[in-house]
Parts: sequence; structure tokens; C-alpha cells
Amino acid sequence: MIGNSYKKIKLSKKSGFSLVEVLVSVSLFVVIILASTQIFKLVIDGQRSALATQNVQESLKYFLEVIAKEMRMAQKNSNLLCPGIAADEVFATSTNAYGDVVTFQNYYHQCVTYSLDADGSNQRFRIDRDTSSGFISPNKIRIDSLNFRLSDAASIQPLVTINLRAWALDEGQFKSDMTIQTSISSRYYK
Repeated sequence: MIGNSYKKIKLSKKSGFSLVEVLVSVSLFVVIILASTQIFKLVIDGQRSALATQNVQESLKYFLEVIAKEMRMAQKNSNLLCPGIAADEVFATSTNAYGDVVTFQNYYHQCVTYSLDADGSNQRFRIDRDTSSGFISPNKIRIDSLNFRLSDAASIQPLVTINLRAWALDEGQFKSDMTIQTSISSRYYK
């Protein structure tokens, strides 16, 4: 009988959360959420930076291909059509207020000048031909410096090394600043 009364006296104990347990679990939840949002922000910032870099590269790629195609077909200035280029030379360089300028005679016997010029508050790459002229780099890309270096005169095949520094405008903290150097040789042999 004593055993039965002991079972009756035993109170049923309800389980619950104490205040300390609730505070610890909420604190852990907040830390996990903050860490995951910081990781998400880093991924988004990395993607924006990569897109800005890709934008600048694609813009530079286009006009470097245009330059390369025309410079490869450059001709010797035999008819003295282009002022500033010696009769036996293919390329000549000079400078303007924004950087170097290269001049040559293209395949169609037009005098061509590549330079950096101002377009409002921006500096863009400019092509001047006998029949046309204009900017070839997009207005969202700023070119800070443009340098043309010619190979030495003793070289059999003329070689021009182009070095430029460009970045995207209006990209804020995600602007992509890059320096590119490439060399282009003319198909004309001296």
C-alpha cells in the first residue's frame, strides 16, 4: 500500500525552456543570420566587381581588335601621303595634351591617326582617317593614359607596343582599373 500512495504523490513535471536557454538560442540564431548575410554580401560584391571588370575588358577588347586589324595592314609611306612619317617608315609617333599619338598609312592608302582625346569630362580613344573620324571607345570607359612605343629602326618588321590604363565610369566602389599592354606588328617588311 505504501507503494501505491507513493505513485499517487509523484507530481507530473512539465518540461519547458528556462530564460537562459532562450537567450542562448536567440543569440546563436542572431550570430548565424549575421554571418550568413555577410557571406551573401561578399558574394554579391564579388559578382559586381567581376561584372565591372568584364565590362571594361569587353570594351577594350573591341577597340584593340580594330586597332590590331588596321595596324597589321599598315603600309610604308612611299607616296608621302601622311605628314610626319618619313618615306621609308610605316609608323610615326607624336604627343598631344592627353598622351601619345600614332600615325600610319592604312591598306586603303588613308592617313590614320590614333590618339586620346577629351569628350566632355571623359577621355576616350579617337581614330582619325582621311574620310572619317570619331571616338571608338565607349563613353562609359575612361582611358587615363595611352602610350605607343615603336620598335627600333633596325628592325625588319615594324612593331608598335600599346600601353593603356582604363576604368569604368559610374561603377562606384566596383570600378575596375586595369592596365593593358599589347604589341602589334605590321605585315609589311622593310
